Amino acid sequence: MKKIAVGSLLLACFALGSLFLLGGCGGGENGGSSVMVSIQKIQDTYYDVVMDYTDRTSKEMGEALAREILQVVPDYESIADSLLEDQFNLLASNDLPPDFPTALSRAQAILPKVPQEYLDELEGMQEIFSFDKDVLGDGRLSKNELAILQVFQDVLRPTQCSGVAAFGESSATGKTVLGRNLDWDALPRNDISKLHAVTTMKNGKKSIVMVHLLGTLTPDSAYNDEKIFGAFLDAETGAPYPVDLSAKRSYSLDFRYALENMSTIQEMVDFMKTKEYAFNHLVFMADENSAGVLEQNIGSPGRGFRRADSQLREGVFWNVPDAVATVNDYRLPGNYVYPDDDPSDNNRWGTYRTLLSSQLARGAKIDVDKMKGIAGYFGTDGNAYTSGAVFLSNRIVTVQSIILRMDTLEMWVHFSPVGTGPMPLNPTYLRIRTPLETQSEL
Repeated sequence: MKKIAVGSLLLACFALGSLFLLGGCGGGENGGSSVMVSIQKIQDTYYDVVMDYTDRTSKEMGEALAREILQVVPDYESIADSLLEDQFNLLASNDLPPDFPTALSRAQAILPKVPQEYLDELEGMQEIFSFDKDVLGDGRLSKNELAILQVFQDVLRPTQCSGVAAFGESSATGKTVLGRNLDWDALPRNDISKLHAVTTMKNGKKSIVMVHLLGTLTPDSAYNDEKIFGAFLDAETGAPYPVDLSAKRSYSLDFRYALENMSTIQEMVDFMKTKEYAFNHLVFMADENSAGVLEQNIGSPGRGFRRADSQLREGVFWNVPDAVATVNDYRLPGNYVYPDDDPSDNNRWGTYRTLLSSQLARGAKIDVDKMKGIAGYFGTDGNAYTSGAVFLSNRIVTVQSIILRMDTLEMWVHFSPVGTGPMPLNPTYLRIRTPLETQSEL
C-alpha cells in the first residue's frame, strides 16, 4: 500500500508520545512488592491488562508499559501504524479532513491541557517509543503518531455507537443493567480487532476498568470502583472544526479524570458540561440505580443530561419507564436536530424502544440475558439503515459490545474477530472478570 510521508513534526513543546496501556503475556515489570504491569492474552481474543500504581510514579508506569508492549506484542508498532494509515486513507478517499499534519496540530493544541499525571505517563512512554519519523505505513510508531492515537476522539472523530440501560421497575433486580456497542468503520486490514483490551488500573480510590483498544489510556467504555459507568458516542452536527483551540480540552481524558476522582454521576456531569471541546459528543452514563446521557452539543442551550423522564424535543417519543437509550444524535430540546435523510439514528432508537417495550409488556423484566438480545439485535442484515440493527456488521461494524450489571459488575463482552472477512451477524459474548468485580463481592 502506498505510504503517506508526513514529515518529522515532533512535539518539542512538551513531552508527548503514547498513552499506551500494554504489558506482557504474564511478564510484567517488577517494582516494590507487586508486579507493575501484568498482561494475559485471553482465548486469543483480548488482552487482560492489570496496572498497579502502588508506590510508582506516572512516568515509571509509562516506561514499564512501553517495555511490556515490546515484550508481549512485538508487532504492536506495525499494527497500530497500519490502523492509523487505514484511517487516514479512508478519510482521504472520501475527501474528508483532516490529514496527518492537521491532526497533529490539533493534538498539539489539546494535549497541554491534559492532567499532568497523564502527560507524565506519556513522557515515560517516550523513553521507549521514540521513532523520529512520521511515515504512515512504515511499521513504526513515532511520538506524533502515538499522540494522535491517544486523542483520536478529539482530533479525528469516531463513527457510530449506541447504548441502552434498564433499571428500577424495568430491571429484573431493580438495579441497572446496560448494553453498550462500540462501532467503527470497517477498515481494510481490521487492525482494531487485534487490539481489544480490558484494562484495570489499580490505584486505590482512583481505580478504574476500561474496555478499549490495547495501547490507549483513554476510556472508550469504563467504570470505576464507585460503580459508575461511562462510554462515548459520536454526535456530529456538521459544524466545522474550530480554528481557535486555546480553550479546547480532551473529552476522553477529562472523563478518565472524572472516573478516577469523582464518586457520583452528577459530579461528573457538572465537571464535563462546563468544559470546551472541539467535537460535539455524547457520554452514556450509569450507576447502580439509574442511567442517562450527557448531550454535549457544545454552545447549545440544550446541552445537558438526559434522564429517563426528561422532556424530549418535539416529535421524539420514548415512553419506556425506567430505561434510556442513545444513538448518535440529540434528543433534548434546544440541541441540534438531524435531517431526515439519514434513517440510521431513528431506526436504532426505534429498535431499542420496541425491544424494551415488548419485553416489559409481557412482564419480562430486563436481566443480563435479555440485554444481550437487545444490544445484540442484528435485524436481518446487520445494517441500521435497512433493518434497524443495533449490532452492526456492514460498512460500520460493532467492534465491542458490552453487557454490564452495575450492582455486581458482572460483565460480558463481544469482541470483533481478527481477519478481513465478513463480520459475524451474531455477537459472541465472553464472561469477563476483573479485580474490581472481585473486590465488589467482598
